[in-house]
Amino acid sequence: MNRWTISARSPTPGPQPAGSAWPTPILPGTSCPCARSSSDAASRGAHSGMLQTVISPTGRPWLDELAAATEQFRAVIAAAEHDQEALASSVAACPGWDLRDLAVHLGRTHLWAAQILDGADPRNRPQDEPAPEEPLPAWYGRTAERIRKALAEAGPDKPCWTLVKEQRNALFWQRRQVHETVVHLWDAHHALGRSTEITPALAYDGVAEVAEVMYPRMLRAQRVQPLPKQLVLTATDLSAEPVRIGDAGETLAVRAPAGKLLLLVWQRIPCSPQYGAPEAQELISQSLVP
Repeated sequence: MNRWTISARSPTPGPQPAGSAWPTPILPGTSCPCARSSSDAASRGAHSGMLQTVISPTGRPWLDELAAATEQFRAVIAAAEHDQEALASSVAACPGWDLRDLAVHLGRTHLWAAQILDGADPRNRPQDEPAPEEPLPAWYGRTAERIRKALAEAGPDKPCWTLVKEQRNALFWQRRQVHETVVHLWDAHHALGRSTEITPALAYDGVAEVAEVMYPRMLRAQRVQPLPKQLVLTATDLSAEPVRIGDAGETLAVRAPAGKLLLLVWQRIPCSPQYGAPEAQELISQSLVP
């Protein structure tokens, strides 16, 4: 159970629709080129990846968090729309991308999830992009509206393919789309030289998602070797159980504010000595996410 869970109701993974095959490996081309080189289950290191409530750690519904995050992202793109230099700003965590590429990637990710909710094969990735005459913020806004509408219409229990076999329902995508948007919202601000804060409770759930979903998925796909020591991540600005990544007997501690922990596990910032010992810094700098 996710330690942020405030509801005792536990949805059961939905059955596979008749006649469909839900692939289980990591799909090619599903992630951006983001720094690849560089409850209680989460605190025990049990990576169930099963979300059990429509309420996010902030106390707001996941769909409200998604609406807020997508609108903030659209606003950032809109502010840069008439400045070609701003739209061409490099996204440091995604080599070779500029702000426009980031917006197109995030929009396509929204469309991909919406297609999955409609029963599409997840191996079919959308290649949509704005028409020459269509403003980028308007195009992104349409993709964001589509995923919000698709999730609202599906409800949390609709069976669908997800990244983890333990939770084959639409609730998974509510959480996943929020964290995808929040991290890329930070990317957009950073590309423009701005600072932004991530709500600590939401950020810490993003760290838990890495432990429960992303890192185990990397292991299953044999993209990484198991961590030789377990990372024990503690948010210094929250009263919450540590998030544990890996199953090794020996542990290494990393302590930082929740927002910093999220950026560390997604390889957005380097690990500072103030957060942990050199060995912990080295391990958390490895690829824990796609």
